[in-house]
Amino acid sequence: MEQSPTRGYRLGDFLLDLPRRRLTRADGETLPLSGRAFDVLAVLVERRDRMVSKRELLETVWPQTVVEENNLTQAISTLRRALGDSRESPRHIVTVAGRGYQYIGEVAPLQDGSGAGAAAVVAAAVPTLPAAASAAEVDAPAVTPAVPVVVTRRRLLIRLAAIAAGVAAGYAWWRTRPAPGLPSSIAVLPFRPLTPEGHDPAIELGVAELLVNRLSALPGVVVRPLSSVRKFAGEAQDPLAAGRELEVEAVVEGNVQMRGGRVRLTARLLDVDTGASLWAGDFTESYDDFFRLQDAVATQLVGALAIDLPDAARRRLRGHATADAEAWQLYANGRYQLSQRTAAGSRAALRYFEAAERRDPTFARAAAGASESWAIMATQGVEPPSVAFRHARAAAERALSLAPGLPDAHVAYGHVLTQYDRNFEGGRAAYRKALEIDPNYAWAHLFLGLNTLQSVNPDEGLDHVRRAQALEPAVLPFNAVAGFTLYMARRFDEARGALQGLLEVAPEAALPRQFLARVLLATDQALAVVKLLEGRNDPGPGSLSNLGRAYAKVGNVAAARAEIAHAESLVPVGHGVGWDLSLLYLELGDRERALEWLERAVDDRSQMLGYMNFEPALDPLRDDPRLRVVARRINLA
Repeated sequence: MEQSPTRGYRLGDFLLDLPRRRLTRADGETLPLSGRAFDVLAVLVERRDRMVSKRELLETVWPQTVVEENNLTQAISTLRRALGDSRESPRHIVTVAGRGYQYIGEVAPLQDGSGAGAAAVVAAAVPTLPAAASAAEVDAPAVTPAVPVVVTRRRLLIRLAAIAAGVAAGYAWWRTRPAPGLPSSIAVLPFRPLTPEGHDPAIELGVAELLVNRLSALPGVVVRPLSSVRKFAGEAQDPLAAGRELEVEAVVEGNVQMRGGRVRLTARLLDVDTGASLWAGDFTESYDDFFRLQDAVATQLVGALAIDLPDAARRRLRGHATADAEAWQLYANGRYQLSQRTAAGSRAALRYFEAAERRDPTFARAAAGASESWAIMATQGVEPPSVAFRHARAAAERALSLAPGLPDAHVAYGHVLTQYDRNFEGGRAAYRKALEIDPNYAWAHLFLGLNTLQSVNPDEGLDHVRRAQALEPAVLPFNAVAGFTLYMARRFDEARGALQGLLEVAPEAALPRQFLARVLLATDQALAVVKLLEGRNDPGPGSLSNLGRAYAKVGNVAAARAEIAHAESLVPVGHGVGWDLSLLYLELGDRERALEWLERAVDDRSQMLGYMNFEPALDPLRDDPRLRVVARRINLA
């Protein structure tokens, strides 16, 4: 990277002052850093366009000094504490496992033309030590003894990418053999380490995702998506019980082992009903030249089946999402974070996806993941819809331009059209395009169902949601959305039963709890809602009104007005809470203010407004012509 004359950088809420060698908060508070820790941060920020290897950092920050990686590790830990960062959900420094680090946070150079770049400042600041000097004399952390070189996590992921392609190809080859009772549905379970200390969710789920993506190319076979199998990550999994819960005929399960510079991956396909092994494979590969080896293994094992596959399926079976292994690792970590469905997880996922795109600007899946992260943050209330969907649109358009045949990209774009533009017809077209490419893409069915629920009718929407449920029967959000759709269809008893059943098995899950609250409010069980929701801090505009409405129904007007004050406090920062405020005022009998906030919900892009034609809570306004005006403004009349 070309070094720019700068006196430092603004790092979000922090200032990195190079000439004075200080890290301060925006309010001027100086954060204590050792000289080496400061130098590590300066180099990472200056070279933020790429991963900086451990060797490069050691040679730059500790020149002419024999030190171990422990010094660097402790410097990174110090920086993370100072920046309020973490390895699990990084906002500033991401670990590229086994290789090095990359700065992924916001950076704004502070230009004044008075100095050299950070690397030059570091070089000038680091003293040249006499031969007898030790690292401990310069920096406090102790130096640990040298340890043998081990296989790094990144290299493991690289080889797993190659081997997974081979397993997928091997299964495709096996499938061409005459075999009665060929399974029509398969689940790929997270691969397990052979030892407890080897447990790493990103590796285990990453291998599963590679196999899912490749096996999904096989026509006539339903492969459960990764979101269905995440819950089975870990050592103690019963593959047959998992298969029964996932309602599949066969499961793929296996182990990962590292030894002597090679990776061994064993896999087998089990019949869920009988427990019989239908196929088994044992793949061992070296760490070198992994992409060429991946192609060779896939080509040799897919063999005869490739002749019978359609061109698109053949390309998908053999294709690479990215040619950059580090980009793939960042993407795998992003998918893992996004699967947590928490505000912190969504932010962390976005940083991983964006870092993957920086590594490989042609990585369409990473762009689609970034779009999905932004959209989720809008619905969670983490980011205002006007901000989040602007970024979501740009990322979805990048993904589409890079890979028009990627279902994820069409779903991401369909979500922007539906939830922000209120272009319901365009959104349905995007979801249907995704389903043309992959008829078994459950998320496309789900979002098509929600689009149809808003713009057509609940019964037709429920048909699509049921299809998503059938494809991913063990995924909680799909089952919760089915209960919500039943509520919109005014099938309250069925909705209540479905949602209460979910809460029995997942009592901390916010989604079914908030949907159940709406069912109880519609059936005059407000006291039950108060007991259900009091003390909870479930995220997301669209759910903010439930507890306040319950307070109003039981006569606790003061508590209801406190909920209104909380919702109104979110208005200045652009969160879409017009919908919630409309329902709250309506419950208090204030029709005028309810209609006023419903009109404002059009502009603040309240995420629930699209359901207005079927929302039972709005029934008291059905005879008001202003309600139809709002519907026309969002293309629902």
